[in-house]
Order: sequence, then structure tokens, then C-alpha cells
Amino acid sequence: MPATAPESDSPSALRMGLSAGKSLLGGLMLGIALALLLGCTTAAFYFLRLNGPGMPAAAHAGGAGAIIALLFSPSLVVALLLVFIIPAYVFVGLQIGRARATGKLVARYGQGLSQRLAQMLAERVETMPRTHKALHRTADLLSPQLAIEHLKPWVGDGRAVQWIVRTVLNRLPLAELVEEWGQTRAEWGTEAAKGDPALRAFFGEKIQGLLQDMAEPPWMMLWLLMAAHVVILGIGIWLTA
Repeated sequence: MPATAPESDSPSALRMGLSAGKSLLGGLMLGIALALLLGCTTAAFYFLRLNGPGMPAAAHAGGAGAIIALLFSPSLVVALLLVFIIPAYVFVGLQIGRARATGKLVARYGQGLSQRLAQMLAERVETMPRTHKALHRTADLLSPQLAIEHLKPWVGDGRAVQWIVRTVLNRLPLAELVEEWGQTRAEWGTEAAKGDPALRAFFGEKIQGLLQDMAEPPWMMLWLLMAAHVVILGIGIWLTA
């Protein structure tokens, strides 16, 4: 297993935190820009059509009948969907920024972080061998607060690092991993020993894979949102033609 990254000093951790913060802010700004340029523009364009020839015939009469006609009009449903897409762009942009920020932290600390968390998890698994089948979440074995406190001298206590540690511990399917490890040990025909490096390597590989998944920006989510936006707008234009 490669050696862990050297202990980072405070200025280095601060620079990394600022860099991750810029990536997060960049993703958020991307989402806001798309919301304004695409979401607000198309919504305004559609509402102008909806207020004109696209208005349901019964709505021109005014009164309660007009309100009911609008509520049950497919054109209004399209309008609501177009309005909902505006914050959806901001949300997707935030997820992209968060993934890019995570990617920078993973590139700097990922290998060492996975090894340290794997070491902590392995030590706790080895101290309670009879409770494997009762474990359903990593938090049952290792609390995020304890892990963050243990990692603070190395990676600092920034919010980005805390979010990564909490997310890893909450997403890690410990019960399934312990079962998989038990089956692997059975295939090897050997008994688990305290301080087993293979168990630590096993946990480290799983944690590293999870970190890589977290660092992958959800571009596909953005493309799907844009495609849905185009389809909804097209349906709206057809309804108000």
C-alpha cells in the first residue's frame, strides 16, 4: 500500500480549503447563471404566450370560472414546471461545485484519508467481532465526530472536510462490507487476526472508491435537466400555439 501523505501544516490546509471553496462557489455561480439565462428567460417567454393566445378560452370570462379553468389547464402545469426548473438549475450547479471541491480534497488527501479511516474502522471491527451482523450503518461503529477529531491534526476541521467524512461514514455499507470480508476470509481458509493488514487494505479500497464517486461532477444530471427543460418548453409552445 502506498505511503500516506505527509502531515499537512495549517497554511497548506487553509489554501486547500480556499481552493475547494472557490470550486464550490464556481459551481453555484454556474447554476445561478443557467437559472437566469435559461430558466428565467424561457419562463418569461412562456408566460407572455400564456397570457396571450395560449390563455384558455374560459379564462377570458373572468371570475371563479376563469380560476378553475386555469387550475385544470395543461398550460398552467407547463408554466409551473418551467418555474420549478429555475431552482433546479441552482441545485445542480451546487452539486457540481460540491463534487469539484471534493475532487480537490480527494486529490490532496484522498489516499491518506482512506487509509486513516480504514485503520479506525478495522480497529473497531476487531474489537467487536460478535456484533457484525447487527451493524447496519457505519455510524453504529465509528461516529463522524470521533473521526473528524482524529483527523483534525492532519486535514484541519474545515466544513468541506467534515462533510466528506460524514458522507463517507453515512454511505459506507458496513454490514455488507463485513459480510463480504467474512466470505473472502472463508474462501482464503484463514482466520482473521488482530491488526490484519488485509482488512485495512479492504476497507481502504472501498473508501477510496467512494471518495472517487463523490468527486465525479454530476454532468449527466445537468444534461438530463436541460433535455427535460427543452421538452417541457416544446410542449408548452405546442399547447399555446
